[in-house]
Amino acid sequence: MSKSVWEIFNEETPEAAEAYIKLSAAINKDGVLDEKTRNLILVGIYSTTRDPVALRHFTRLAFDAGASKEQIQAAALMAFNTGVSSAELSIPLIKEVSESLTS
Repeated sequence: MSKSVWEIFNEETPEAAEAYIKLSAAINKDGVLDEKTRNLILVGIYSTTRDPVALRHFTRLAFDAGASKEQIQAAALMAFNTGVSSAELSIPLIKEVSESLTS
């Protein structure tokens, strides 16, 4: 199995990876957002920016944090506020990740 983008990034640039982790922690200071909510927001953001690598990553984390497929799809569909093409990438990707978790 090949390494994920994050694994390669972390191995090649550990200082930058560590800085990203610290920044993410600082953004959610004191854990004001639970992991499920945080990851659902990120699904919405990366649906809007049409970033399949980040979207796949945060979709999986949202599932891991207890979000349902329907909740993840609802977060992704928030991208419709910026245009149909932003959200249309997300639903097939969420379906793919969901199916990979159940097989």
